[in-house]
Amino acid sequence: MWRPKTDLGFRTVLVLVMVLGAAPGAAVDVIFTGDVIPHVTVKETAKSHVRRGPDGASLNHDGWDHVFGPLTEAFRRADVAVVNLETPLTTLRRPAYGELVFNAPPAMAQALAAVGVTVATFANNHSKDQDLAGITQTRKHLREAGLLAAGAGTSWKEAWEPLCFDKGGLRLCFMAFTRFMNGLHNDENRKKPQVPIVDYDLDRSTGGISERQFVKKVREVAATCDALFVTPHWGEEYWLEPLQSDRRLAAAVIEAGAVAVIGNHPHVLQPVETVTRADGREGLVAFSLGNLVSSQGSDDMDTKRDGMLLQLTVRLTETGVTVARTRALPVWTDNRGKLGIQPVVADDEILAMRERLAVVETRDDAVSQSETRALKKRLEKAVARRARILSGVPKGMYEALPGTQLAEGGARR
Repeated sequence: MWRPKTDLGFRTVLVLVMVLGAAPGAAVDVIFTGDVIPHVTVKETAKSHVRRGPDGASLNHDGWDHVFGPLTEAFRRADVAVVNLETPLTTLRRPAYGELVFNAPPAMAQALAAVGVTVATFANNHSKDQDLAGITQTRKHLREAGLLAAGAGTSWKEAWEPLCFDKGGLRLCFMAFTRFMNGLHNDENRKKPQVPIVDYDLDRSTGGISERQFVKKVREVAATCDALFVTPHWGEEYWLEPLQSDRRLAAAVIEAGAVAVIGNHPHVLQPVETVTRADGREGLVAFSLGNLVSSQGSDDMDTKRDGMLLQLTVRLTETGVTVARTRALPVWTDNRGKLGIQPVVADDEILAMRERLAVVETRDDAVSQSETRALKKRLEKAVARRARILSGVPKGMYEALPGTQLAEGGARR
């Protein structure tokens, strides 16, 4: 496989690639998402849609298949699908409880695996919401569901161990970290469960490491794989622009060898940008992909309900692995009446509305005319919302899903 930042000549590089088995052109599609937050109403949606067999056993992972169902096609089109798990997964009999203290059942992980998710990152300000037992149980339940994990672990070593595996002829690695933990901190005993934290320079109280130490880790991991993805939990909630300190860290991480930095936490979308390394290759930075599943926001047009699926195609060339293609797919969280809270892919939703409108607007009865007026209003809002979501990505990055025949939305860069 390719090792970045070597001084090998072009002919030697080709021989090395052939010997190690990774040929130029090898490519993998990796899709990233925003935050998965099990607010009370999200849990209620799952609970109200449980289907059970004759023996009483759940047929749809306690209703969580219903919650994530609309994302199945998008996830399964990718080789690797990555979600940020903004909650511990436990079976604690008396879990900690509070408005901003999260917990979810193992069935949620099982449902994520069922709809096509491959990797769950678990490094955020809610990683210790269920104390140390929550970290241990989360790792266990992710493993039992067949999901790979990066982030909080049963020890310092596991928390900082990159997740690495082979896919499509390439060696992929993932590193996850948070920059804060809701006033909590890591235990001084590194053999106890830990959260990977990279401190902000003005706050070194969390038991994390410095930016300089982290960049060194990135450089070391990048030298062992073809493509390194870094997923930080950072920034200020509800800010539409990233912090300057996070911009500097993102640039340093790309320069150290990561092909992409995909951020979360602000619960709103922030810009997607490219960063050029000293060697001329480009890395991708998405500062925040918003929310994937939550019940934040006061109405359907609230920006806290906007999200994005960002699909990257990484490809091996004669000069190393690069992000050869980036595809932004707008999504949003929808409160769908009897269906409850679900994330929906914008193109799928708009296409379904247009198809239904084509049927009912030709009818003359009062019910159909009323539905036509309602559909036109919903469609107008949906198209505007899709354009708003796409306004933060570079022009040309958006592509309509196959078969939708939707026009490209606006872009500000």
